[in-house]
Amino acid sequence: MNSSREKKDLLVMKLLHYFITEKNYNPVVVHGIQNEIWLENMEEEFRIVRIVINYIHNKEQLDFDNYKVNRLVKQIKLKTFTLKMKVLSFYLDLNDGLSLESSKLNYMIRVENENSFKKSEIIKKSFPNMPSKLKFTEEGALLYQKINNDILRKNMDQSEKINDLFSPKTPIVTNILIAIITMFMLLTYLFGNGSTDINTLYKFGALVKDGNMLRLLTSIFLHIGILHYIMNTWALKLLGNQTEKFYGHVKMLLIFIYSGIIGNLLSIILMGPNVLSAGASGAIFGLMGAILYFAINQRTYMAEALKREILPVIILNLLLGFLVTGINMYAHIGGFISGMLISSALGIKYKTSKFEKVNSIICSVILVIILVYLAYFM
Repeated sequence: MNSSREKKDLLVMKLLHYFITEKNYNPVVVHGIQNEIWLENMEEEFRIVRIVINYIHNKEQLDFDNYKVNRLVKQIKLKTFTLKMKVLSFYLDLNDGLSLESSKLNYMIRVENENSFKKSEIIKKSFPNMPSKLKFTEEGALLYQKINNDILRKNMDQSEKINDLFSPKTPIVTNILIAIITMFMLLTYLFGNGSTDINTLYKFGALVKDGNMLRLLTSIFLHIGILHYIMNTWALKLLGNQTEKFYGHVKMLLIFIYSGIIGNLLSIILMGPNVLSAGASGAIFGLMGAILYFAINQRTYMAEALKREILPVIILNLLLGFLVTGINMYAHIGGFISGMLISSALGIKYKTSKFEKVNSIICSVILVIILVYLAYFM
């Protein structure tokens, strides 16, 4: 009996070693659960992997286990803003008379020993290297020590990456952008008739459909009136600090400029020929899109912030743009969408794959080409 128990414990350790060190799963704390381990990786086909250790002796107990999994998965889906979540459950102690019936989202595998993985079609398809990765040259205490050390190293490495991503950073670029916006505001009063004068705004580079592409950039730093300036610099300070912390200085600058330009291009295409526009709103909405993209990709750590802070702020600002007259909604929408797109192209450290970056870069470039053509050559 002790030998059987030791074999099961060792198999559990090997499975944990595989999914944590090889497949980058993280343990999930599930309240009220005993004798089973939950692992999570939102990038894998099976986002939840369960290792069920307790003995299941009849169909009623198995049905209750299935009901419990469905209920808990619904909670995780709500928490992580995930629409579809496939679960893979390994049953290590199942009555021989019971048969497992997998569904489209809940897959079950009976595990008697390591040979069970070689026979499983699910393992062959989704985790083909598992059988070989469960083989170790070490034995006994040395094997337990190696597995524990590998898992500890992986967890420490993951913690360092998370600390790096979320650690405070000096918002150098944000402060420089605010300084440039402030300088433009002062210049309109020192060398013009103020920030509400149409001729002054035009002279300093406000956005208008006149064929001058430089206005796509200069208009981002111009603001119409003191209130417009205060609102946008305040929003830039808040959102810029977060974006710079999540993406770094250079990427934050690129997100800001790209989103502002795309928002302005969309404005030129859709607004009237005699309409004059200025402001960093499109670029600021781009920062919102970048923060949303980051939060979605890091929703394991940012689920509550995403639900309680980020999404409500974005929805509220978009609604205000539709309800309040005089706001350039084209710049807002264009900036927001392009902010998410360019964030994918620039990538999140330790997260975004090279394939995703390349595809997003191509899409970002194509978007600019199409909008420039529509704005200036149609």
